[in-house]
Amino acid sequence: IISFISVSSNTPKSFEKLPILQVITVVVDVIIGFILAIEIAVKLKHHGLFVGEAACARNRWFIFDCAMVVFIWLSVILQVLEMSNKQILLGIVAGLLRVPRAFILFRALRHFFSFQFDSGRIGIIVVRASHQIGGVTLFLLFFLLLYGLLGVQLFGTCHHCVVNGTDPTNVTLSNLAIPDTHCSPDDKLMCPAGFQCLELELSIVERGFSGFDNIFISIKTVYEAASQEGWVFLMYKNIDSYQEWHGYLYFVTLIFFLAWLVKNVFIAVIIETMAEIRVQLHNLWGNSKCSNRKYATQVNMLDKKNCISRGKFETQVTNKAAYSFVTTNNNHWVRAMVIPSDRLFNFNLAILFNPLHLLIKILRYRENILFFTVIFDMELIIKVITLGPRGYIKRNIYKYEAFLALVTTFNTACSYDVLRSFPVLRIIRLVKLSPTLENFLFKIFGPARKIGLLVVFTLSILTFMSTISLQMLCHVKNLHFFATFPEAFQSMFQIMTQEGWIDVMHEVMKSVSGRTSIPVSIYFILYHLFVTTVVISLFVAVILDNLELDENLKRLKQLKVSEQSRELKQPFRLRIFEKFPNRPEMVQLSKMPNEFLLPRLRDSFMRQFVEIRSPIAHSVAASHSTGLTLSAHPNFSTSSAIVASTVVSLYFYAGVQHTENLFNHENIILNGKIAAFQFNMESIVKLRKFNQNGPLKWKDTLYGHKAQQDVDVKQIHLKCQQALLKRQRQEQELRENHPLFDTPLLFIKRGSQLRKFCKYIVNAQYGQKSSSPNVTEQGDSQVIHDLLGLVPYLDWFMILVTVASCCSMLMEKTTMRIHDTPSLQVAEYIFVISMACELFLKVVANGVFFTPKPTFKDLGGFMDAAIFIVSVVFLYKITQHLYIFIGQFLMILRCLRPLRIFKLVPQIRKVVIELFRGFKEILMVFILLVALIFVFASFGVQMYGGQLAACNDLTIKTRKECHGIFFQTVWFCKMPHLLSHQGFMVPRVWTNPRNFNFDTIGSAILALFEVLSLKGWIEVRDILVERMGPWHSLYIHLFVFLGCMMGLTQFIGVVIANYNENKGTALLTVDQRRWEDLKSRLKIAQPLHLPPRPPGNGIRAKMYDLSEHRYFKGAIACCIMIRSLLLSIKWTSSDSYASYPLYASILFTFIFLLEIIIKIIGLRFLGTISSWRNRYDMVVTLCDMAWVMMWFLLPAHNDYVYNIGWVLVGLRFFSICGKHATLKMLLTTVAVSVYRSFFIILAMFLLLLCYAYAGVVLFGTVKYGENIDRHANFATAPLAVTVLFRIVTGEDWNKIMHDCMIQPPRCTPHHNYWETDCGNKTAALVYFCSFYVIIAYIMLNLLVAIIVENFSLFYTMDKDILLSYNDLHMFQVTWNAVDVKRKGTIAVRDVESVLRLLKGRLQIDKFRDRLLLKHMCYEMERAGRKSNTGYWSNGSTESFYVTFHDVLMMCAYRSVDIRKSLQLEELLMREKLEAEIEEEVAKRTIRLWLERCIIKCKA
Repeated sequence: IISFISVSSNTPKSFEKLPILQVITVVVDVIIGFILAIEIAVKLKHHGLFVGEAACARNRWFIFDCAMVVFIWLSVILQVLEMSNKQILLGIVAGLLRVPRAFILFRALRHFFSFQFDSGRIGIIVVRASHQIGGVTLFLLFFLLLYGLLGVQLFGTCHHCVVNGTDPTNVTLSNLAIPDTHCSPDDKLMCPAGFQCLELELSIVERGFSGFDNIFISIKTVYEAASQEGWVFLMYKNIDSYQEWHGYLYFVTLIFFLAWLVKNVFIAVIIETMAEIRVQLHNLWGNSKCSNRKYATQVNMLDKKNCISRGKFETQVTNKAAYSFVTTNNNHWVRAMVIPSDRLFNFNLAILFNPLHLLIKILRYRENILFFTVIFDMELIIKVITLGPRGYIKRNIYKYEAFLALVTTFNTACSYDVLRSFPVLRIIRLVKLSPTLENFLFKIFGPARKIGLLVVFTLSILTFMSTISLQMLCHVKNLHFFATFPEAFQSMFQIMTQEGWIDVMHEVMKSVSGRTSIPVSIYFILYHLFVTTVVISLFVAVILDNLELDENLKRLKQLKVSEQSRELKQPFRLRIFEKFPNRPEMVQLSKMPNEFLLPRLRDSFMRQFVEIRSPIAHSVAASHSTGLTLSAHPNFSTSSAIVASTVVSLYFYAGVQHTENLFNHENIILNGKIAAFQFNMESIVKLRKFNQNGPLKWKDTLYGHKAQQDVDVKQIHLKCQQALLKRQRQEQELRENHPLFDTPLLFIKRGSQLRKFCKYIVNAQYGQKSSSPNVTEQGDSQVIHDLLGLVPYLDWFMILVTVASCCSMLMEKTTMRIHDTPSLQVAEYIFVISMACELFLKVVANGVFFTPKPTFKDLGGFMDAAIFIVSVVFLYKITQHLYIFIGQFLMILRCLRPLRIFKLVPQIRKVVIELFRGFKEILMVFILLVALIFVFASFGVQMYGGQLAACNDLTIKTRKECHGIFFQTVWFCKMPHLLSHQGFMVPRVWTNPRNFNFDTIGSAILALFEVLSLKGWIEVRDILVERMGPWHSLYIHLFVFLGCMMGLTQFIGVVIANYNENKGTALLTVDQRRWEDLKSRLKIAQPLHLPPRPPGNGIRAKMYDLSEHRYFKGAIACCIMIRSLLLSIKWTSSDSYASYPLYASILFTFIFLLEIIIKIIGLRFLGTISSWRNRYDMVVTLCDMAWVMMWFLLPAHNDYVYNIGWVLVGLRFFSICGKHATLKMLLTTVAVSVYRSFFIILAMFLLLLCYAYAGVVLFGTVKYGENIDRHANFATAPLAVTVLFRIVTGEDWNKIMHDCMIQPPRCTPHHNYWETDCGNKTAALVYFCSFYVIIAYIMLNLLVAIIVENFSLFYTMDKDILLSYNDLHMFQVTWNAVDVKRKGTIAVRDVESVLRLLKGRLQIDKFRDRLLLKHMCYEMERAGRKSNTGYWSNGSTESFYVTFHDVLMMCAYRSVDIRKSLQLEELLMREKLEAEIEEEVAKRTIRLWLERCIIKCKA
């Protein structure tokens, strides 16, 4: 460590500030060099150099230590030479030779952190993670190259408005427009009169290091944009110079795919690695539920409420008299003050003390601080007396309280400003008031060892990289970022936070020489990639790991959850009818005059004799065959079902020996028929075998797992069914006893024709009548059918009406308002009338609130009502031209109209419900962050309140001199090499920084909230350093580290954990999750679309072998890559060099045409187009040939032909993913993630649309400022959408918010909100902060959760999955050998051939596994019979077929340990199937043996 500190101090700037440091570093290096050299000599003497098992030459760490000694002595020699000559002779060379000395830090870490674990297993995990990270990095490079090539072709260099006749090689400030403006040569109106749009010939330093001039700069620029730093200014620059839609499409898709999808895959890699470490090396971290076994006990147990109970702290009481005094029952008031569980005590003291700084100006500070200090000191003394000194210091919380008490006591006596805010740290004691928050904190940060090690690892990486960067760049002149170690550490920390990291890199590239800038940029990009993907992902992985339960606890909780039978109760709106007296509807029977009197009977009683009922047998049979509940069948009698289920359950669980008598005899007579009911119940009774003493256990199946647990499962199912039937009975009784029950609006009768008609319209849906259990798959059109049947027709109509209304709202702007535009008013009338009709139909059909399925039963229904009322009121007031607050408020409420789609589309509604389910944990994280901000804001107010103000004239240092006017220089040029000396005279003003201050607690909290989003914290740091001193930068660095690394990552972890919990995967063990992933992977697996090899060695066979040869495929991939790299030069007709890559592309086109011809000859045409990759290649090749014909046939080569050419080259570039396994899997991961997150993206867009509409109303007329300009403003809804998308990425969102908070006298107020150019401070705070939290912290993290889920599904190494990709490929090849006609199905008799031909893990030994082969064949026979006839029969198997997935899933079940991989219910079903198969195979074996014996006897 001393040697590392020495090399970190060895810089010219450090020696200049402290000359004695140069001598100290030399002396220290000499001493350390001698010590390490002696150590090496001793090791050589004891172990030898080459001889022996422990020879030093075989030890890598010994070689490392020798290298460190060599570099230390080399550094000493260089430094002595520098000191002797009194000047730096070697410069950068000396710094580069000192760079390896930084690696000595690893030796210190090696001694401080040594773990006891199996190095082999750790090595496997690390190697697996490194391979996955390498694959993801390759995937990232693929997209970087793709967007880099597209950027070169779309944009290239930018143009400037210059004076007519300007020399492009010699441009001065007088030649440029004011301000300097980018322009497009195609748009002559962008430049003012007398100016022309010209491409300037500038060096890379002059035009900047970001752009699309060549492929290298383009790739670097794409990576910078993918980091979401500065991308929007690149977009604005390019949309000024080129077509606007090109820029928006390019950069928006770049952010979506690279920043939100591809880079988040790194998080998935780290999370998977941490999960593997947690499972395989659980002892590495110790007990994950207890951070300190010595001083506390942590008992995890699942009680009836599924809560975690903690063991009480126990310690030995030294002062028994005091302890008995405070614990006696006669002294309750003493116990309330002294006992450690003083929640009320903590609440009173902390709440009274924390806001004390707000009353400092009113109350006398010292008297109040003395009062609370005495109280806390008394608490400390009483606890020490009660528990004794040893017992007191054993608990960390008591140490913390003692520290605060001592600090506040010392501050009361001495009164230091730094210590004045320490009492605010007592806010942590408020955690004890909420057990939920306390449990959440313990779960997130426990054990502290993991978080602590991760923090040490992060700081070590920062320190190590800071030292390396320092020694490489400390000798560069005029580079202050790496002059000393503190500045280097700040710069590397800044790069890790991604705030302004591009400025640091560009400044270094500008300071070094020309060619050196390329390796410098690569160095910083690699460092940025590592710290922003791997290091940040480690924090997310640790938090998720803390939220994960132990594997054994997961299994226990699964059992506990399966045992719970949730009572299905009627909602309150229906149970309210039970409070009223029963008034059943009665009917009077007609009679003859001479007949006897008949009483009035219930209408429901008479209906069962009038209506035609199907027997209960059909209902029960239908319920079993379709999988639906009994309530789904309208002809099912509830009372009969209750009787049947009760009798069956009594017989079923009583242990009757001969249960067949239950159905063979007429013990149950329900509506006269029992056959179908008997048939289905027999299948249930066969689940268990009974004897006289009770139920018999199944013997061990193939997997050796016993089915004793199925008793509990049956009881659970029975309880759930009874609860459901009870609820149905209650609803039936309410329907019979209360005439107003299920009557819409309390006067429309249940069976009225109007209600039936409305129900028919409301419930009409596509595919509703065609639903049947034997529906066949509809191929590629299944997605369209599913989309049409997503919602009823009425909802589809309202979705279209709502979308049309939203489109009309998009057309509204500050200059075209709805009040003055009749066409927009027509769209408003259409929406209101349509919604009124919809609500009328739904209310008449389903009722309002007190019905079983009311229209307004949840938040979505009330939101619809609110939207309708607001629309009606707004339509009424639209002619009155309200331009006051009421009109603006109505327009803001009207902006919620897109949320209607949340209610109409069930998948989007599901996303919202999942978010609300996890709202509790998200609220906990929010509370923790608010507490963190409050603590640091309190410190900030005490340290910096009123001290950050300064004069706007930087030459004035005191407030007294800050008066008069001065000349302010204005920067108006976009080229950094041209310095501006233009400006104007402005008055001197003593003011705070523009966007932040710490004068009040509110402004401090706002400033720190902006810093928490990692935006604007560089300005805060620079101002603190400039006006308070360099040491004050620790304040903001500490807050950023805690808030970002340990705060914002909690949002990601909590959202992912809640997503897994809602998906039902939170309680799955690693093996069970792998099994679920395997099943999902096998569902999308398909047979190889590859025809069989032609027989013989003819021309077709040779072409077939050639097309499938790996060298041939590799050559084609190389051709695709080389052709794609031709796009490194922009294809344009104005460039004479562009024709060369074009002719080369034509040559490659003929090569690809030859490839297609070879495949058609070898595979035939139908065999070629059976694969989607071949179809894609064939279509692109045909388009290429058409383009070649256009090139040669057209008379003039215009830009249109060039554009078609590079577009086709880009399309060909995608085909390389199908030729690389890693790229294919990762591309599949991203594609499936986009597909599964479609509704999340749609929900995010709808929410963004609501905010965009509101932004137009609130800030549509705000004057331009620092970031509100012609590109970014709220004048129209489309512009507002682009601004909000920019805010989602965090690009200067705080500066836009401050521009929208502008107040007089900097603007012109007006009573009409359409005429004023002022902002709204309160509305801006609520608007921007809520939007950023909801979208950036919550919605975007759902994308991360989906990527993590799909990553484990598709991109998993072969060693980590239950069935490897090689095994799957071997099965596909074997299947193709049997399925010659490529139908995807084979006869049942051919299954044995497939099983015998399998190799690898699925291989079956025909001698050893004969019985297993019989079981598998019979299982497929059952599957074939079921799929062909719908039920199992004893017919012939000649006409039975099984599909590809049937055989594959059967092999998957047989190849895994189902006891570990399957969940409880699936495990029981599988074992039941195994038992039936085993029994049937045994019967067949015995029957076959008997037949053979009979044949032999007859012979």
